This record gives sequence, structure tokens and C-alpha cells, in this order.
Amino acid sequence: MSKSAGVPQGDKKPMIRVIIVDDIPETRENLKKLLAFEPDIEVIGTASTGREAIAIAIAKKPDIMLMDINMPDMDGITATEQINKAVPTAGVVIMSVQSEADYLRRAMLAGARDFLTKPIAGDELYSTVRRVYELTPRAPLMPQYMPGQPGSDGKSAGDRAGKLIVIYSPQGGAGKTTTATNLAAAMMREGTKVLLVDADLQYGDVGVFLNLQSQNTLTELVKNVLEDDLDMDLVENVLVKHDSGLKVLLAPSSPEDAETIVVEGVTTLLMRLRKQFDFIVVDTASKLDDLALSLFDIADRILIVTNPTLPALKNTRIVLNLMQQLKYVDEKYQLVFNKVNAEFERSKVVPPIAAFEQKLRRTGIIQIPEDERKVLAALTRGTPLIATKDRNVSPAREFYALADLMRNQLMPATPDALAVPEKAAPQRLSIFGGKR
Repeated sequence: MSKSAGVPQGDKKPMIRVIIVDDIPETRENLKKLLAFEPDIEVIGTASTGREAIAIAIAKKPDIMLMDINMPDMDGITATEQINKAVPTAGVVIMSVQSEADYLRRAMLAGARDFLTKPIAGDELYSTVRRVYELTPRAPLMPQYMPGQPGSDGKSAGDRAGKLIVIYSPQGGAGKTTTATNLAAAMMREGTKVLLVDADLQYGDVGVFLNLQSQNTLTELVKNVLEDDLDMDLVENVLVKHDSGLKVLLAPSSPEDAETIVVEGVTTLLMRLRKQFDFIVVDTASKLDDLALSLFDIADRILIVTNPTLPALKNTRIVLNLMQQLKYVDEKYQLVFNKVNAEFERSKVVPPIAAFEQKLRRTGIIQIPEDERKVLAALTRGTPLIATKDRNVSPAREFYALADLMRNQLMPATPDALAVPEKAAPQRLSIFGGKR
């Protein structure tokens, strides 16, 4: 019986279409023979160089690329970067005889979905191909919802290509959780599915901020996703719904539970959930650990929350330097100034925000004014700050502006909005809500 390329027959699963890239003919042939035993996997082509890989990926648009890392004309890392841009629906799996952490990090930064160390066992190969196929979005990365077209109500015909927004601050007390909860709530609108995830595994406060409790937390979903036993019925049972309608995935209920969670489980879970939501907002811990770095890698946007103080300036500069070392594009990570006190600036108690921006060599995209009374009142009620009758009152106004900015950047309404001018300065909003 011949394999049908990518077309399900009856209740059979779709065929996973694979291209093998390796400069050693014997390796290509061995991998091809291994995959030939699997009824749901079909090798549709091979290539011996990085340049050939790019050409055949564009021509055949495979589901999976098995990519060797060391090749003569163009290495697998460079080829992966270009394939990730040209054919974003092709999940690249890097192969190498070396398994050092540096290789893994470079592969993931280039856009690879997984990493296999040679020689590759059959079972490991099969499971990796199937897992990457499941986690790689089949839909365009930037769906556009136009009036009169399928999905114009915000619902795509198939899986959603959810955008992941990670909220991070290098110091406690900066207002990171306040920013995460209010941004997630402000991004909600009819036809848009938003999920707020508390990834501060030991001391997550999202449940406290929104007055939510649940016996089920992120722990249960991570366990099931690692066992490849995750379905949406289980997800719906674990997620908690706030009175505002926002869906929330709470952090583990105790630090002991957090110790059982592995980084791979969290990132795999988020990649799986991206298919079910338009936006996922992730609150994080303040420490820079493996989980934080892994979340940075898979994020569409990293919002770095900072305050106009000298300790915050020092810590924020460290994080910005790290982002540059990781070679993230400028648009990926953006600066949010929180707890801005205009009166203190006028009386010169603290320097103006422009002075901090000059020191950081980075312009903030928004300034959120300080209002401890409103923050404490919202915390006592267990509601977001934006839960006010007048959205034009600060700081609700700034959180709505931030939500609109993220929506416009990540899911532009028109093709023209997709274009990003070279070396364009980030859009900036003042504390009064207008552009400047």
C-alpha cells in the first residue's frame, strides 16, 4: 500500500512529511530506512548541504526537517534560521554527534524545535518526529482576521497560532504580576481567547491577585504533557475562570510541588496550549534560571518590567545585556516602566524617565503611573486594575494601551502592519496615554 502525502484517509492520521539533510549518504539512507517502518511518516526528499535544504524546504514545504549541524557549504544552524523564516510550518530537528549545551542553545535560538544526538535510536527518532509535528503550528504565524472571511470573529478555521507574551522583572516588587494580570485582562475581547499562566513555580501570586483557588494547577498539566496524555477536556478542568471571563493556569500550590516540575514540561505545555489560545500571557519569577531562559526562547514578546530607581536600573541593564548576548532581535524584548511618579519627577526627587532610558540605551514602550491606593484596592477585591467603569482613567488607561500595542505588533489587522522598518524606534506611549 502506498503512502499518501499528507492526506488523511478515513480516520487515519495525516501523513508526516519529512526531509532528511545530512552530508553523509550512509546517514541519509539509514534514517530513511528507519522511518520507512512507520506508517504515518513519509520521507519526501533528502539534501546533502544547507543550501539544498533551504531550496527543497521551500519547494516541498515539509512538516519536519531532520537537519545535520555540520555540513560543508552552510551549517545546519544557519540553514535552520533561513528555513524558519521561509517555511515557518516546517519543524526543524537538529542532529549532531556532539551534545554540548552550547550546541543545543544555538539550535534553539535558530528556531529548531528539538535536538537529537547521533547515533539516533529508532524509538527516539519516531517519538521526536511525532512530538515536533504536534507542537509545530500548521497555520500561518500571523493570522489576519478580516471582515467577511472565515475567522473574522477571531476564531480560526483550525488551530489558533497563539502568541506568547512573557512578563519578566529582574527584581521583586516592580509590579510584574500586576502587569501580567492586567495585560491579560485588557487583551480580552469578543472572539479572542486569552490565557494567563503563573510560571513563578515556587511563589506565584496570580491566584492571590485575582482571588482564585484551585486544587488543580500547572503541576497536573505538565505531568500529563510529559506522558503525552494531554487533552483539552483535562486542560479545561484544570484552568480556572475569573469573574471577568479570563482563563488562568495557576502555579503549584507549594514550593515542594514546584520541585517536581521540569523545564521541558512547562515549555512543551505552553507550545501545545498555543494552538488553543490567541494570546498567552506568562508571569515569571525574578530569578534568571533555566526556566526563564527557556521561556524567553519560545516567547514572541518579552516585556521587561522595571521601576525608575537606581537598583532597578542596574538589574535591568544586566537583563538587556543578556538579551543582546542571546542575539534576540530588538522587537522581541521591550521595556515597560512601572510605578512612574510624575510628581517626583517634577520635584526632582527622581530623575526623569528619559535619563534612565539614556543609561539603558533603550526606550520604554509605555510608562505606567504609580497608584498604590488603586493597586491595593484591586488586590483586596481580587480584580484587575482595569476593572473600572472608565477605561480612560490611569492606570487602567495605560494597561489598555499596552494591550492594544501588543495586539497590533503581534497580530496586525492589515498586511501593511506586518512591515517593520529597519532600525525603527519602538512605539512609545506617554503616561497620559498618547503617542510621543
